[in-house]
Amino acid sequence: MLDELKRVAAEVDRVLEHDDFPAAIVPQFLREAVVDYPRRGGKRLRPALTVWSCGALGGGESRALYPAVACEVFHNWTLVHDDIIDDDDFRRGAPTSHKQLQSVAGREMRLTDDAQIRFGRDFAILCGDLQQAWANSLLLKAPGVRAEVLLAIAARMQSFANRELVSGEALDVAMSYIDIDRLRPDDVERMFEKKTGVLFQFCVETGAMIALDSTTNDHPQIIPLAEMAMNAAVAFQMRDDYLGIFGAHGKFGKPIGSDIAERKVTMLLLYALESLGEGGKKELLSFFGRPDCTAEDMEKVRTIYRESGALEKAAARAAERTAAARAALEKLPESPYRRSLGELLDYLLEREV
Repeated sequence: MLDELKRVAAEVDRVLEHDDFPAAIVPQFLREAVVDYPRRGGKRLRPALTVWSCGALGGGESRALYPAVACEVFHNWTLVHDDIIDDDDFRRGAPTSHKQLQSVAGREMRLTDDAQIRFGRDFAILCGDLQQAWANSLLLKAPGVRAEVLLAIAARMQSFANRELVSGEALDVAMSYIDIDRLRPDDVERMFEKKTGVLFQFCVETGAMIALDSTTNDHPQIIPLAEMAMNAAVAFQMRDDYLGIFGAHGKFGKPIGSDIAERKVTMLLLYALESLGEGGKKELLSFFGRPDCTAEDMEKVRTIYRESGALEKAAARAAERTAAARAALEKLPESPYRRSLGELLDYLLEREV
């Protein structure tokens, strides 16, 4: 599967390198910012879901390639805006978009520190806006796909993927402002469905609609793919939260314990709070939002999660969503593409990075 994923990634890279949309963007530093995240690479999961779903239902990969790249660029604008909201410094091992643009303001314009920060954020917002437009442009260039199908997919990109994903981000942001006693694990799961699941679902539906030459997403062969994608996305995010506490230092893509330090509400945290007495709650929350947590502090958090039963509950719920994803995938006809999707599920749900 990893070889096939690399092959899809290489095709995505080729399209991104040669597409003419960014060429007319000015100023140059904004053009460079627009192409930066998409060209940094990453796992290319969303394009793979799009291409393999098309193949699984008998469609040719080449017809789904531009829509697959569109899904990747669409994903990247959400990362740019998400990094602004979270004020993150790094993405995929390099400075985030707003930080890179901030450095442009300092290096080329000699602005004050406050002006550099505003410049970086303002132009990163514009960068994400242009990436949305680029995604639409890529989608509508798909060769060999009926215009009616492309227009139906483009409409769904806005009325489903865009609206629901941004709503999921809003739920995620809102959680940091809501009294934690009012939140439940189901709230986090619902946020996962919108923030991550919706785009996974849109990707597989896009590939399937192209394969079936369908202007709707409710075809009987599309529904199992959508179910698979949504359940896989939620289990994927649950795995992410697990690795954020129990992952290996140096292997996971962000510092272990950063979720606790940054006051991120997770299902692990909420399951623990449901089970703990007042003393235990007070101890656990004493680490919440503390950027100075030590390795010893994080080991205490891990112990609380184990002994409270939170780890076991979270693992059981992730297993349920994983089983649902696999059951949905089994409804598709056997093919190399279905096998690739199954192996991708294994990778997503059992990964250590």
